[in-house]
This record gives sequence, C-alpha cells and structure tokens, in this order.
Amino acid sequence: MRDEMEVRMDGLNPSGEDVREAIFKSAVELFARRGYYATTIRDIVDRAGVTQPMVYYYFGSKEELFVSCVKELFYRISCEYKKVPMEQPIEKYLWEFITVGNDIYAKSPESILLMINYIHYPEEYPRFSDIKELVAKPMEVLKNAIEYARQNGEVRQEINPISASMTVLGALTLARTLHYIHNFIMDIDLDVDTEFVSNQIQKIVTRGILSN
Repeated sequence: MRDEMEVRMDGLNPSGEDVREAIFKSAVELFARRGYYATTIRDIVDRAGVTQPMVYYYFGSKEELFVSCVKELFYRISCEYKKVPMEQPIEKYLWEFITVGNDIYAKSPESILLMINYIHYPEEYPRFSDIKELVAKPMEVLKNAIEYARQNGEVRQEINPISASMTVLGALTLARTLHYIHNFIMDIDLDVDTEFVSNQIQKIVTRGILSN
C-alpha cells in the first residue's frame, strides 16, 4: 500500500502531514460546495492529487473524513478566537475577535461555508453526537469576554452576554455568506475587503452594548 500511496502528489514525496492536509483541504472545499452526499472519495482524490488508499489510510471512510473536517474546523477557529486577550477594553477585543474570523474566511472561504452549511442545512450532512459542543465553542469564548466587560462596567448591565455574542457571530456569518455567494457562486465582485466589514460590524455592535 505504501508504494501506491507515494505515486501521486505531482511526483513529489511529501510528508505524511502534507498529504493529510491536502486531503483535508480538498475535502472541505468539496463538502462545502457540493454537500456531503454529492461528494465522492474519487472527487476528493482527484482534487487533492493523491491516491484512494491515502484517504482511507489517514481518515478511514468518507463519513470519518467528513466528521474529521467539521471537528477540526471548529477546533481550529475556536483556538484562534481564544488567542484574543480578554483582559483588554471590549471595543478593542471585539475588533480583534471579528478580524480573526474575517482573516480565517479570507484564507479559506470554504472552511467557514462548510461550518455554516452544516449548521443550517442538516439534511445535507450526517450528524454526530458531540457537534453541539463544538458549535458552541466560539460563542462561549465571545460570551465570556462580554460577561467580563459587563462586570467591569464597560457593557450595560441589561445586555445579555449570550444574546450579544449570538448577534456578533450572526452578523459575521451573514456577511461571509453573502460575500461568498456573490464572489464565488454568482461571480459578482462586491469589492469589499474584510477590514471594512470588520470595522462596520465592530462599530454597530459596540455602539449598541457599551455603557457610555
């Protein structure tokens, strides 16, 4: 099996991590664009430039590959959000938090699209038991920061941290979805950069929750 596994990847002899990441990235792009059921292992193999045994070696079945993609995406974005220091003015925190999300989207739009699709179109993707905990992680990080700011008097007391965090993430989700649809599906360049989007969302949110 090893000889067959080393045939592809444009004649190179990549490391195991390179092969795994190539499969992962290709699977994310295809699952996001086509859905789970319309994507085949052969599609992923062709896009990644690997052999079929490589996919089974690193991920097992198609369903295991999909579950790995969703879990890792939520884990990766949660880790990036956690890097934003909570012990700073909430206005600055929100700017950095929103910028992190937009940077991830800019680097890999399909990553965000797959997570959005998985949540909003359950009929298109298989379910697994611990998805709720994974989906809740980014919101939990933001909720804790808003609660911290409320305790410090930066955020008005009547503001509910959970509702506020849902509002921020909802605005980000909608902005990214519309941007993806226009730029990658309808091929209409919105000519709006992620920094501008970050700035607008941050201004709208902070003006609504700050105590002064």
